[in-house]
Amino acid sequence: MTDKSQAPNDTPMTASEVIDLLGLVPLPEEGGFYNETFRSPMVLGAEGLPDDYDGTRNASTTIYFLMTPEEHSAWHILPSDEVFHHYTGDPVAMLLLPPEGAATQLRLGPDLRAGERPQAIVPGNTWQACRLADREADTPSLGWALLGCNVAPGFDFKDFHVATPHEVDGLAARFSQVAEEVRRLAPRNDPP
Repeated sequence: MTDKSQAPNDTPMTASEVIDLLGLVPLPEEGGFYNETFRSPMVLGAEGLPDDYDGTRNASTTIYFLMTPEEHSAWHILPSDEVFHHYTGDPVAMLLLPPEGAATQLRLGPDLRAGERPQAIVPGNTWQACRLADREADTPSLGWALLGCNVAPGFDFKDFHVATPHEVDGLAARFSQVAEEVRRLAPRNDPP
């Protein structure tokens, strides 16, 4: 079986190559790199959507999403449901903080025996963040992971909210058992 993250000459692909080949661009505020690959032409009317939405939305959208050790997916929330797919690269650690109940830690990747899963569901109105998973020192790493994400109703930046420092503090206090990871996945507030 051939690892699809390898170039034809068996040299591992770099994150820069994947970014170039898939036309990925930086994802504002959240971090990582993305490219929208599908936006459903079906439009859902405002009258058929919950109050969380202001106006119409496309029925669904799909993106590629790439992370590196320097670029994680910072805390953000959407009213829409999301389905993530792990395509290739390193495993991904994902943390979900629901409006009620306990935190859920997931690991996306191809190693089913190790508890990784190729897919993760993020219900709407759930805080979420992810990063490349920690690896054993002797485990090879590509230094990136390529995911896909389907959003329904479709993604609109009007619905997208990245956590403020105050919200990160509140999440860390509320989910104290994973407070260190909550802080690790905070948005980077680097100056432009």
